[in-house]
Amino acid sequence: MTSIIKNQIVKHLSKFAKNITPDQISLDVLKGKSELKNIVLNEEVLTEVLELPVWLRIRKATCNRVAVKIQWMKLKSAPIELFIDEIQVDIILTAEKPPPKKKGASLNALSAMDTGSYGFANKVVEGMSLYVNTLEIHFDSGAFGGSFMLSRLSVDSRTPGWQHPHDLRHSRISCPNTNRTIMYKQISWQLLRIEASAHNEGESAQRNVINAPLRLITSNGRIRIALKKNSTDGNVIHARIMMILEDILWVATLPQLQSAIAFYSHIMKLVKASQGFGNIEVLLPARTPSSLAPSNHATETGLAPNKNFAVFDFNQTSYHLNVKKIDLHLCDDAHSPEVYPPQWDIESGAMQVTLHTLLIDVYPKTPAAADRSKWVRYASPNPVTTFLEQNLKHHFARLIENTVDETTRVRLTRIWPQLMSFNVVFRVLDMSVQCVSDMQTKRDSLFNLFESDSEAKRKFPGEQFVLHAEFANFFHPMSDSLPVPPPLTHVQFGPFSLLFDKRTIRWILYVAHHLTVALSQVEAPDMEPLPVTDFKLDLLMPKVILRLPDPSSDSRLPHRLTVSLSTLSISNRSTEEQNHFTLLDTHLMDYLHGLALPSGKDILRSDLLQLNSNMTVSGLEEGDQLWLSSSPMWVETDHGPDTRGLLLITDVPLKASLTIRKDQLNVFVEPQTTLSAIVDHFQLLQLLRLSDDISKFADLLSTDQKFLSKGKTSDTPAPTVLLVAALAQAKVHLLLTHGPMPSPYEACPAINEAINTIDTNSYSGMSQKRR
Repeated sequence: MTSIIKNQIVKHLSKFAKNITPDQISLDVLKGKSELKNIVLNEEVLTEVLELPVWLRIRKATCNRVAVKIQWMKLKSAPIELFIDEIQVDIILTAEKPPPKKKGASLNALSAMDTGSYGFANKVVEGMSLYVNTLEIHFDSGAFGGSFMLSRLSVDSRTPGWQHPHDLRHSRISCPNTNRTIMYKQISWQLLRIEASAHNEGESAQRNVINAPLRLITSNGRIRIALKKNSTDGNVIHARIMMILEDILWVATLPQLQSAIAFYSHIMKLVKASQGFGNIEVLLPARTPSSLAPSNHATETGLAPNKNFAVFDFNQTSYHLNVKKIDLHLCDDAHSPEVYPPQWDIESGAMQVTLHTLLIDVYPKTPAAADRSKWVRYASPNPVTTFLEQNLKHHFARLIENTVDETTRVRLTRIWPQLMSFNVVFRVLDMSVQCVSDMQTKRDSLFNLFESDSEAKRKFPGEQFVLHAEFANFFHPMSDSLPVPPPLTHVQFGPFSLLFDKRTIRWILYVAHHLTVALSQVEAPDMEPLPVTDFKLDLLMPKVILRLPDPSSDSRLPHRLTVSLSTLSISNRSTEEQNHFTLLDTHLMDYLHGLALPSGKDILRSDLLQLNSNMTVSGLEEGDQLWLSSSPMWVETDHGPDTRGLLLITDVPLKASLTIRKDQLNVFVEPQTTLSAIVDHFQLLQLLRLSDDISKFADLLSTDQKFLSKGKTSDTPAPTVLLVAALAQAKVHLLLTHGPMPSPYEACPAINEAINTIDTNSYSGMSQKRR
């Protein structure tokens, strides 16, 4: 009996494994236990099952030990457990043409297992639990190599609340009214390690002789999978897949980033080379007629789902990434002074970026104007949904206006509600970026270049993300020829504070130059130009801080200059309010005509004349016109954090336009109210010193650029920047005092001294009278 069962196991497993014999199997039928040792998997079948791209090929796959445990009397309530000790997979990345595949052998057996019905055997297989001690995948491409390692990998069933079920039947929810079933599985691991490196020149291609400059390690990750299936035939209708990662720490040096760029270029070359092989046939299981039926509830029974099922129901496929915390450390490990520009004072600089609660959500196919109440951790309505709704109405109205044929208008009106969109949502709950530090930087000298304002976030209703970005691409599901709106991008950023730190800016430009050089040296594949999108950026309560020159000589000198706004909006789609400037008249044009500008005067006047028109500026690509509008802006000085500021410029809202050309940038700014400034003696001193300091810093950046370019001159000249600020009225109050200004909210020292003198004299007189 045992030998017969072993032979049957060998017969079925031989489709997936090589050279398997009954001697490799130990079997205890009554206890439901079986064990296989030293299995060599069939790489061709694995490639077909995993549907790997043609440039990625499995060379060898082995498994040293597999154990199976089946509780025959509890198949409905207890899962079949599969234990694997170690899996080793070798993969090659190649541009060679794959060998022809044998038809009719491998996956046709899988097709025979698909009977078109969904019964007890299917549920038993879906409820299986898998436990892998170690999974190692090594890849090699000649120039590069690396590994992917997972330890303590497990795949098991979960309840809708993602707990371990006491009964396997609690891991799925069914609705007889709609013939739908939702099942829950979780993939978890204890440690994930990814390494990639370039082979050392002159050495063999063995993995143990290559270095590993790129390394990413994370622990305690899991993937939660919810599958909505047709309970009649078992076909998957929708899926919700969420990857959850704990803390990620990545320390990257500048050479490592350059190596990553080279590795990316190498992969892109392989992908491009493999495109010439044509379509590779993949033998998939045959679809039954029932699997091709529509998946709407109404097509099954016409009944609504029951209440318990409706709580966990979802009506679209989505993918999600949730990372609790990310610590990125970018380091410059160069120690030779010859590679640094003159007057360089940053030795082995490092910069830290910390992200708290990173969320990425992808919805491949969702109705463009549908309600988003079922989206994961998403509050609707919000400014993004409002902008999307306005954008869709605007483009539909323009399509109807530009359509002459009445039949086409009727068709557009009928199919417009069926418009679908591909959505990506990117959110960060909290974020901080430290200024660059080096080996001599002390802990109390560390400041944040960028920091979200936690106190201001608490004033917002609900959960406020410091970064909320959404990208939407529209399409019609039934036709590719129908007009659709352009892609949409909306970014909401804030509240935050940004520190103007000269050392950090200088170091960032130094790193950016080396990365730019690395990108220019690789042969990047030809990419299609990005489509023009309707773009809007909303900054909430931004604050820019400039540290003033050393005020230690006098305690009355302010330490910082702060520019604050409530909101700032930037968009490439204008509205009637945005594209109307009251001060753009003939007097301003005549004034600009009389100016002796170095270059670009005629283009500037032409662009400004067209700003108040409903048409876009001529001679521009679509999207090269930006419109800015802000709430009242104010500028003040203070003596450091947690000190009261002294107002410098009172509240003034702004409107602006940016006209972007290849060789010229024209900026027009118009305050909406009277500009009022109050400057005292000490503020004026610091402002003059700040102006001189910024001028010297600009010269230093120019020197750095010349040093890094090694005397090479660019073929394209630097663009001309022209700024026009039109002020209807400005009031400037200059207070030249020799001491601190008396305030009605503070006690004046001179008055206090006089009062104290009076009180002392009065007390003395009263004492003499008593005597």
